Amino acid sequence: MDNNIYSEIKIVALEKVKVARYVIISPSPENDVVAYMNNWAKNSGLLDVKGYMPRKFGWDFPFVSEEQRAKFNLRGYVYLYTLPENFTPKCDGAEITYLEADEYAVMRITEPFNNPFETIPNGYKKLFEFVQSSEYKTTTWESRYCLEEVIEINGITYMDIYIPVK
Repeated sequence: MDNNIYSEIKIVALEKVKVARYVIISPSPENDVVAYMNNWAKNSGLLDVKGYMPRKFGWDFPFVSEEQRAKFNLRGYVYLYTLPENFTPKCDGAEITYLEADEYAVMRITEPFNNPFETIPNGYKKLFEFVQSSEYKTTTWESRYCLEEVIEINGITYMDIYIPVK
């Protein structure tokens, strides 16, 4: 495991934000739900909003049965786009809700998709160890999520992983 791909951990606050989200359960849910939501964003008129700069977050959807996992090799993933507060979509197909304000421990992973089934879980392991052994220990998980945000900077892919704290 290359430790140079993991950033220092920082604590950040995210404000309450209106979002459109969707869940897919499939053998490759990340790819499927990202494609679905990219298409929804285009068809809904979201990408035509002047000055709109989307933030997109995802997380593993835990409500997949043992049979779905074992027998059909299925996993679930949630993906969302942040929305301008006054935005009304031109089409259905995504749940419009809010991601509540929260504080997170955040770590950036460089090129997470080079070995995603090792790199990303190891990043979460490091982040969980930090949170659980510090003053930031998570006390409740109700309506809180571990978030993933993929960012491209100068041709390099990064993933910021977020764990709610306190």
